[in-house]
Amino acid sequence: MTQSYPRRFAEIRAWSEANNIPVAEARVRFAQYGVVCGVARSSSLRQSLVLKGGNALDFVWHPNRSTVDLDFSFDPTIGSARLDSGRLAMALTRGLAAVAPDLGLVLTVHRVRQNPPGIDKTFITYEARIGYALQDASRLRQRMAHGEPSPNVIRLDISVNDPICEARYMAIDEANSLRVATIEDIVAEKLRALLQQPIRNRERRQDLLDIAIILQGERTLDRERVSAFLLEKAAARDVPVSRAAFREPEVKRRAGADYDELEVTTRVAFIPFDAAYRSLLAFVEELDIPERLTP
Repeated sequence: MTQSYPRRFAEIRAWSEANNIPVAEARVRFAQYGVVCGVARSSSLRQSLVLKGGNALDFVWHPNRSTVDLDFSFDPTIGSARLDSGRLAMALTRGLAAVAPDLGLVLTVHRVRQNPPGIDKTFITYEARIGYALQDASRLRQRMAHGEPSPNVIRLDISVNDPICEARYMAIDEANSLRVATIEDIVAEKLRALLQQPIRNRERRQDLLDIAIILQGERTLDRERVSAFLLEKAAARDVPVSRAAFREPEVKRRAGADYDELEVTTRVAFIPFDAAYRSLLAFVEELDIPERLTP
């Protein structure tokens, strides 16, 4: 992984200045790093969880824009891996306890909740909320030591039954490694999310920007693998895929909603909406997917 986060409390201010990031955001970034290290330190989570989404891009492939949540997918094919709220909370607690002292952090699992609840749900997300205190927050650290929750929280979301098409182990630092979705897997998932906007009544402006940034910097992006991964991920969610679907006005409208507001969240590059959308459509033309869906 590139060092797109401070690794020590003493590095926070210098890292924030070097990366043109407010100190407050750099403090959150340090806490995120601690949580990622905690996941990597747990043998069960290190094998069964795959970091994906915006922070996988920012931590590993294209440092540019961090996101609030740490997004993972659960891989049930690893050994006899099973997941429920209790097991996840226990594994997180052990992993965080193993790394927190060396980092000078206090990290506490406040809650782990399944959403939606129920045993008959196919696509679920485990939502973990991890409270933290940095080493200069002495009063908060004392309150947390007495069982009080922290107002500072890192959100960790783990999706279940979403296809993991490709991932590889990446070094976080000298001591820890973590499974991370490849750039082709991330692009395919973001393409599916764009097509899924009208179905789920969502707006995915960040996915369009991330894809445009990737296309600008990745000259070796494997179109064949992206195509195959997109079709697999879309089939799992019953999302129709075609080149024409990306040209639908509603897909474009939703991707453009408040798009310009993303500019203040970027550190390296921002691509205006019209240019980003043109880049998307040109890329889609190169994919091995249907032009239109047959009735």
